[in-house]
Amino acid sequence: MRNGKKGGQASGEARRRLKSFRELDADFTTDDERKEMLDALKLKAKRGNIKAFEIYRDTVGLKPKENVEISGELANPFAGLTDAELKKLAGMDG
Repeated sequence: MRNGKKGGQASGEARRRLKSFRELDADFTTDDERKEMLDALKLKAKRGNIKAFEIYRDTVGLKPKENVEISGELANPFAGLTDAELKKLAGMDG
């Protein structure tokens, strides 16, 4: 549980840093500069730079969604137990 908490804290800190970067970008980068950067990225992508293509695609909002499909049935190891047996396992046999 402790590692999960640390991960959550690190995630929040990363989001705060990202927001700070966005704010800095908004303060110090003009729309014309952003267009120039996007044009440069687009040119690299057109010349075959795969990483530039991926960044360009993601930046313009065309990133494909990642789908994970899970199939099959889950086996319930407690399916054959009675209510009394389940309560005993749960420590509720009072």
